[in-house]
Amino acid sequence: MKRLGFYFLLSSFVLSLFTGVSAPKSADAAETAKPGKILGDYAGVVRETTPRSDGIYHIDTPRSIEKMKELHINTYYYLIWDENTDWDDLRNEFLPAAKKAGIDVVVYVVPPTESTGERKSYPYTTDYLAWSREIAKLSIQYPNVIGWAIDDFNHNLNKFTPEYMDQMKKTSEAINPDLFFSPLMYTDSLNESFLQTRGAYIDGVILAFRDGIYRNTQVYASEQEQIDSAYSLLSKYNLPLYWMIYASQLSKTPANPSADYVRKVTQIALENMKKGKIEGTISYVLKKNFEPEPTDDKAYDDTGYLNFFIGSGVPSSAGNYAQATQRVRVNKADNYSLTFQTMNLGADVSGYHKKQLLIDGKVVWEQDTAEIVPDLLWKPVTVDLKPYLAGKSWADVSFRFYENKGVNNFWTYAGFDALQPVGFTVNNANFADNSSWNVSSNYSGIIGEILQYDEQRRERAYNHIKVSYATYELYSSIYTSNVEAATKSSLLKKAADIMTYHFEEQNDRAIQGLNSLQNQIASLKGKEISDDQAETWDALIKELKEYYSAV
Repeated sequence: MKRLGFYFLLSSFVLSLFTGVSAPKSADAAETAKPGKILGDYAGVVRETTPRSDGIYHIDTPRSIEKMKELHINTYYYLIWDENTDWDDLRNEFLPAAKKAGIDVVVYVVPPTESTGERKSYPYTTDYLAWSREIAKLSIQYPNVIGWAIDDFNHNLNKFTPEYMDQMKKTSEAINPDLFFSPLMYTDSLNESFLQTRGAYIDGVILAFRDGIYRNTQVYASEQEQIDSAYSLLSKYNLPLYWMIYASQLSKTPANPSADYVRKVTQIALENMKKGKIEGTISYVLKKNFEPEPTDDKAYDDTGYLNFFIGSGVPSSAGNYAQATQRVRVNKADNYSLTFQTMNLGADVSGYHKKQLLIDGKVVWEQDTAEIVPDLLWKPVTVDLKPYLAGKSWADVSFRFYENKGVNNFWTYAGFDALQPVGFTVNNANFADNSSWNVSSNYSGIIGEILQYDEQRRERAYNHIKVSYATYELYSSIYTSNVEAATKSSLLKKAADIMTYHFEEQNDRAIQGLNSLQNQIASLKGKEISDDQAETWDALIKELKEYYSAV
């Protein structure tokens, strides 16, 4: 990955001599048919339950390694940021245990923008020449240190100039030329300009998927398009793509990503790994204990509420909106009203975001999101609807989040719950499930949905990644084996079908596929397939069958 042929280097030198720009690497070098290798995980280690003599809760290395093995993680992105002992815990405890367990490690540090106050990557903080030197030295001692990474790289380009990155690269390569460096970026910041000026000093890019400029962990429809775009761009420079998926809460969003979201974004990533478009999938802060997450339990009543959200840094225009509508039956009555609870959190700036109630498309109540102190306390509102419902048999009731003026960076989310209608009937008035309400939007940057609190979210997300990684590991292990070509092709076809059945939640067909694969491997054991290889595959198959039988 880090070494190119003499003629390419010569041509790169000539181009840079006359233009000052490094030539892109040849796209022909990309092995598009070869599946990606890295099943990764970032941060989210288990910490000890009692502090040591220094008062710090150190990393619980045995328990963390146990969880990583259970998850089928082969590469762990070790974050140095939470405690000033993280570097020593890495060197003295974690790396030897990870090496014994067969887990590779990428050392992950934070940039200047995240090195504020007391919280920094210790001991070298923002001296990235020192980090490149010391991590390279550590990789000689522990060959399972295969690379290092810096968070939020694109927010710190004033620090990471081409000249500074050149020094970082030379410092690292003088000690270990095989150690790779990959910055963490976001899909909307990866562009030709970045790669032309800095591509020569990196060995791949980690992209954190958060729906591009819309910055959320609720919508995944754009994931494939963003993978295709990033892969196409990076391939021109012969740089691999590492795809980070959120398994825990992104800052300035309403809640943790749902377990179903984690399942789907993982599926899309692994399917692209199988095609060779992604070199690695990395779960972001996958929690390894299964405690409830009460900060997600924001509903006023029951476990769900209607939420509208516009993310940080998301641009909008006047007239953009999202709304939830229900056709309601209007009764013959003397009075008509609707009482509901509402709340909001985010930018306390008036005149931009409006919460509205509409009857048959007419605004009958409106409130600026800045009118309520953003303290997450629900406030009751009662609206007299007699002028709008009297004499009708049916009406459309809508809650809407409306942009009165366009914004650039006023993130906010607003909620509605506990509807109490008088004179008409509302189904699913407590937003206990996703029924009865039709959610629509005229702009992808504003998301409307019924958010449900899932007390078992952590465990469900954990299991989705565990089984998805195990399913991919089975496929990848067959692909990289030394089995004769015709036999390998047959085995791969079965493993690919099993992946498809898993992601389509056709568990019975997945079990049938696993049985067929298991029988074929057993018939070839000791012949075309070595005993050790057959036993490794058999253990994976048994684990997957146990899972599919239990759900």
